[in-house]
Amino acid sequence: MPTVASIMRRDPETVSPDLPLSRLEERFLETGFTGFPVVEGGRLVGIVSRSDIVRSLLTERSRVEQAASDFYSPMGQPSEAELARSLESIASQVGVRLAGLHVDDVMIHSVVTIQSDCSLVDLAELMHEGELHRLPVVDDDRLIGLVTSMDVVRAVAEGLLVESDAVAPPSHRIARG
Repeated sequence: MPTVASIMRRDPETVSPDLPLSRLEERFLETGFTGFPVVEGGRLVGIVSRSDIVRSLLTERSRVEQAASDFYSPMGQPSEAELARSLESIASQVGVRLAGLHVDDVMIHSVVTIQSDCSLVDLAELMHEGELHRLPVVDDDRLIGLVTSMDVVRAVAEGLLVESDAVAPPSHRIARG
C-alpha cells in the first residue's frame, strides 16, 4: 500500500518565524504557494498561510471598529475634523502594527503533522477531517516533507489511492438521508 513518503515533496520551502509579513507576501508571489511550514533551528515550529494573514487583518479591523466606537460614545457626535484626525491616527497605528508583524505573530503554532510511513488513506482521512490543505511530514519534529491536497488528488489520478485501499468508514461517519 502506498505511503505518504511516495507522494510527499521532500525538502519543502520553508520560512522562519522572524520573517516580516511583507517579505512573506513576496515569497507567496515568487513561489505561487499559499502557505509554508515555519522552521527554526531545523525544527518545525508552525505553519503559515495567506488565510492566517487575513485573519490577522480582520482582528486589526475589529480593533479599529472598537476604537471608532469608543471615540463616538464618550464624546457624542464628533466634528468632521475631529473624526478625520481620529481615523488618521487609528489608521497610522494599525499600519505601524501590521508593518511590524512577523510570521510568528500570525502563524499556527500547534500544527497537525503526519509521519512518512502512514498510508495514503490515513493521510486523506486526516486532511478531510481536519479540513487541512497541507500537512508537514515530520520525523522527530524535524520537517522532512510536505503533502498538499493537490498531492492527494494527483495520487488518486495516478491510481496510487484506489477504492480497494480504503476500508468502509464506520457507520457514524456515513450521512443517511
